[in-house]
Amino acid sequence: MSQQKVIEEFRLGLLQWAEDNLRSFAWRETSDPYEILVAEILLQKTAAEKVEPIYNEVIETYPTITALAEADQNELAEIIYSLGFQNQRSQALITIGQTLRDTGIPADEAQLRDLPYVGQYAANATLCFAYGEPRPIVDENVVRVYNRIFGTELGYRDEEAWTLASLVLPQDDSRRFNLAILDFGATICAPKVPNCNSCFFTHSCNYYQSISQE
Repeated sequence: MSQQKVIEEFRLGLLQWAEDNLRSFAWRETSDPYEILVAEILLQKTAAEKVEPIYNEVIETYPTITALAEADQNELAEIIYSLGFQNQRSQALITIGQTLRDTGIPADEAQLRDLPYVGQYAANATLCFAYGEPRPIVDENVVRVYNRIFGTELGYRDEEAWTLASLVLPQDDSRRFNLAILDFGATICAPKVPNCNSCFFTHSCNYYQSISQE
């Protein structure tokens, strides 16, 4: 089967899987760019389940970008302490608030990536989830799924990984697809022990085919 055919089948299968399997988190119930960018900064290197109560407290305490700009760093760092890197994250959040309080969250990748703690993933996630742009997202979980399916050995920072993610991403349903690939990587195509018995794509997955032959 050609790679394009595999891409098309996986894309369709994942969107169908998403109909009944997407997880629910507070930042997924909003399209507010401020709330989504805050979530993306808190989610870095941290499990979503651990982030949610902290995210809710941050948004409740600092409901606007102006409130965040005026936050006391020690108080903010205390709220997010359990997530780790609390000093760096709190300083980044306050700097973002002070930088953007007069303009709001930009809908421009370059401007987003000029902000502290915002790399390509956070910028693309903000553009996709807040502004509806068809932007791919790639982190360790996402690239693991693609490596297993396509038999590649890419790192999440590799340009080729982002190119592949762009090819797989459906232009007309990017938000749901991106949420689905995150959840599929977290719940089915897990790091150490993937739940292949619950996977819809074993028939065309390089990883599954290789372990089945062993």
